[in-house]
Amino acid sequence: MAIFIAEPSRPVGTRLPEALRARRIQETDQTDAIHRTASNTEQAEDPARFQAEPQVRRALREYQEESGGEGDAESPYLPSSRLASPALHIVSARASLRTALDTMAEHLVHHLVVTTDAGEVAGLIDEIWLLRQIREGMAETAPLSGCELPSFITVTPETDAHHLAQQMLSHELNAALVINHDNKPAGIITGTDFLRLYADGHHLHTTI
Repeated sequence: MAIFIAEPSRPVGTRLPEALRARRIQETDQTDAIHRTASNTEQAEDPARFQAEPQVRRALREYQEESGGEGDAESPYLPSSRLASPALHIVSARASLRTALDTMAEHLVHHLVVTTDAGEVAGLIDEIWLLRQIREGMAETAPLSGCELPSFITVTPETDAHHLAQQMLSHELNAALVINHDNKPAGIITGTDFLRLYADGHHLHTTI
C-alpha cells in the first residue's frame, strides 16, 4: 500500500518516486480508471472484482498485518480509488501563478497537477499555496517553474485510505494524488473527500 511523500522542490519530473515515472500523463480533466472505482458514484463496486485483483489482495493483507491480523472493525480496509475525486486539472510548469489561479476559478477546484514540458508530473499545488507565494512577494506573472513547489503525497489506487489520512495529518497536507497502474494520475483525494465519506456514513470495505 504505497504512500510516497515528495519533498519541496522545483518542478521537475523526478518528483514522483521511480516506480511511478514510467509514463507521461494525458491532458484530460477526467480519467476512465478512476471513474470505474470512485466512491462518489453512490454505487459500491462488486467485492468479487477486488478479490480478483492481486494488488488489492496484497494491500488488504498488508492492512490486516499492520492491524494485528484481523483488521480494524471500525475502520475496515478502504481502497483510495473508492474515495478519490475523478476531476483532474493540469497546468504546465511554464504557466504563471495568475494562470494557475484562473484555472482553479474556471473549474471550481482548489488543486492542480503541475507538469513538465515532457508531460511528467512535477507537483500538486493548491490555492492557499499560490496565494501565499503572491503575498510573500512573488509576481503574479512569475512562472511556476521559478517556484519551489510544496511537498505532495502520491498513492496507488489500492492504498488504504485510513493510512493515507494518517499520513496527510502527519505531514499537514490536505490532498494526495492517485497514480494508477498505468503510472498515470487518476484522481485526487482531499480532506473534503474524507469529510464527505463520514458525513454520509459510508464505511465501504473489502474482504477476501
